[in-house]
Amino acid sequence: MKNLFDHFTQSGLKFWKRPPSDGITENSSFLNEQFSLPIHPSFPTSFLKDFVDNVTRKKNPVVLDIGRVIGSNIEYFLNLGIKVYLEDLLAAYVRPEYSVLTEEPLGWDDKNFFSTNFLYADNYFDGLICWDILDYVDPRFAKTFVERVYAKMKPDSFVLAFFHTSKGLDPTPIRKYRVLYEARLEHIPLELKLEIKKVYQTRDINQLFSGYQSQKFCLLKHNMLEVLLKKP
Repeated sequence: MKNLFDHFTQSGLKFWKRPPSDGITENSSFLNEQFSLPIHPSFPTSFLKDFVDNVTRKKNPVVLDIGRVIGSNIEYFLNLGIKVYLEDLLAAYVRPEYSVLTEEPLGWDDKNFFSTNFLYADNYFDGLICWDILDYVDPRFAKTFVERVYAKMKPDSFVLAFFHTSKGLDPTPIRKYRVLYEARLEHIPLELKLEIKKVYQTRDINQLFSGYQSQKFCLLKHNMLEVLLKKP
């Protein structure tokens, strides 16, 4: 049985492409996911529609998603004419080969990480979806990541991100986010648990995304801060 999407890897570039229509079968796990009702909590999103509306005004738009793969999300963007590149930032971040011994118990080998991850051309993406991923990585690495990706974003491109407004004492389950429709996301907990490294205030987000214009901030009802930013 063919997969609904072909996952191509070429020069480090990973993207999803729609196959011929005969690749769809009644038993496709993708279709089961796409049309299943949400079984986890869902919450509104204020800026996903704005993000999509701005990106789809571009010619042949391309978006980078740094969260976990969700088949129905890929279908959602493909139906809007958006090509999606997927890079699971946290899956790469927790790999031990990028940790190095320093004066602290563990440091981070940025050079090694970026020599094998996020190998895209400059001025390539029209949009970046961060979800809440940056909360779970070291703030210094988050800053380096944003700076590296900045060059790969086209002028007049957009960033959609979410940030927690509080954190507990213990690691919490990572979540992936399934688009139910343009104004609502299902929050799906995973087995992986990580500590929230930093709670970002609005000024912290502006500093993290220096070089971007702060378009919109919204404190959602479930105490997540949603942000839409624009590269000039």
